[in-house]
Amino acid sequence: MPRVNLPDGRVVNFPDTMSAADIEAALIGIQAPNAPEGDEDTGISAGTVAAGAAGLGGLALLAKAPGRIGAIGKGLNTLRQQLMLSGYALPKSILGGVGAHVERAAETKSLKPLKELLRVPTLLKDTVKAYKAGGQKFGVEYGPSVHGPGRLIGAADEAFQNSLQRAGATADEAEAAMLQKALPKQLADALNNPTARYIQPFRRTPFNQFMEGMSRLPGSAYSKAHKGMTAGYGGAGVVHGAATADEQHPVSVPMAIAGASRQGGNYALGALLGRSLAGGSGGSSIASSLVPTSEWGIETSVTDPMRAFRRPAIMTLLGIK
Repeated sequence: MPRVNLPDGRVVNFPDTMSAADIEAALIGIQAPNAPEGDEDTGISAGTVAAGAAGLGGLALLAKAPGRIGAIGKGLNTLRQQLMLSGYALPKSILGGVGAHVERAAETKSLKPLKELLRVPTLLKDTVKAYKAGGQKFGVEYGPSVHGPGRLIGAADEAFQNSLQRAGATADEAEAAMLQKALPKQLADALNNPTARYIQPFRRTPFNQFMEGMSRLPGSAYSKAHKGMTAGYGGAGVVHGAATADEQHPVSVPMAIAGASRQGGNYALGALLGRSLAGGSGGSSIASSLVPTSEWGIETSVTDPMRAFRRPAIMTLLGIK
């Protein structure tokens, strides 16, 4: 009888007749990674959803209030965003910058992007300069220019884009490589309301990762023009997925997907295939890395909007339960 240990300490036994796909679906229904605790059989309870919705609405109304009350609400939301970014967001952003240079070098068949990447003192100098200036020239999605991980992520984005431009990329190409392209107007407008800003506070990086990743999957125009790229990233994902097949929620795979930059879709599909071939079950944390959500997740933002205050993302990074 298959036995699965959930992240919250619970143990679930499944009948031998259940397939790996059915077990994975059941696990997602019981409790998604980092999701609030809910009813063991039905997932998140209606009461949890109602309470979360009320809390979400309260935060939105508080931020829109005039005067000091509104300032407090905006301050709380800024703090919430920084706490959400305090975990894997910064390492993922740095890995993405490194991966963007590797991808650029492979696409252009030039070592110049890698040489620029190795100019670490220049990268650090640019990052410090951008951080002092507010870290907002490129990292506009990470909230107000306050000291914190969001400002540092924005500063690092700027430094990596400058590096790519020194390596020969245009400003637009560097922006796209760092997943910072402006979103399509219809999508941007749809996300530009108080509730959407609370549910999905980070837009450019995750949505660009999703769209760029999908545009590079096997069979796409990009894939036909760069067959070696698709095969290389997909193959690396297969090996990684197989090597971590015994882990229910391998942290290294989503980190590698972030490091694959715009090739994250190919890497993720490869990892899922490798995991399946090696007899691994689950894989929802790998698949979720392709969904346009922050590492906090839309589900958690809706059902437990105050979770960032109770369990900052840095606790997960440090392995604190």
